[in-house]
Parts: sequence; structure tokens; C-alpha cells
Amino acid sequence: MTDPHSASSIFPSFPRPFITISTRTTLLKVHQHFAGHPFTILSPLHAGASLGIEWWLHLIGESKAPSILDCGASASLAIEALHKGIEGVVCRDFRAGLPNDMRGRLFSQRPSDTSIPTLMLP
Repeated sequence: MTDPHSASSIFPSFPRPFITISTRTTLLKVHQHFAGHPFTILSPLHAGASLGIEWWLHLIGESKAPSILDCGASASLAIEALHKGIEGVVCRDFRAGLPNDMRGRLFSQRPSDTSIPTLMLP
């Protein structure tokens, strides 16, 4: 597994900042705030395991920003998310071999800088 900033050359690095979102409204505000500047969308802690892949895909919609779904400790959910096109996943308990085309997209921990700028808060 790899750190989000040292992703393999097969996939682009995940740009900072990492912005945790849980609603479409917040995502739209983040897009307005960054106005074309790079950032990475990050799901809430364990959201993949509790809310599911389809929820995340619906939430991020047509966003061009890369996203990382936190799948908790569910390896099967993490692999499914990667197969469904989610750019990155967090899985805390992954022991299986990972296909070469998915390297640099699976992380054992969340990025540490996951703050939302204060102007984003309601």
C-alpha cells in the first residue's frame, strides 16, 4: 500500500488539499471555492462501509476532482469501489494481492490534512 502523495506513475497523484464532504451542497461549495484549482474529495470516516459505494458515486456525480472513499476494513468493498471507477480507497485491513492496474490507489490510512476551509462551513 502507498501514501496518497506517492501514487505510482500509472495514476496521477491525489492533489492537496483533501476535503472531506458528506453532502452534495458541500461538494458544490468546495468546487466554487477552489474554482478550477486541484483538490481531492475525501469521504467521511468509514463511509463506504456504512453508506455504500452507490451513495458515494451519486454524491460525487460528475465532479472532475479525484475522490477517495474510506471503506473501513472491508477489502471486498475497497476492490469493488476501485472496479467501479472510484480513483482511490482507504482500507485498513487489506491483505490480498492487488492487480497492477490498481496500485497507488489503495491506502491503509486516511490522509492527515482533511480540513474544510472555514468559509465552507454553514
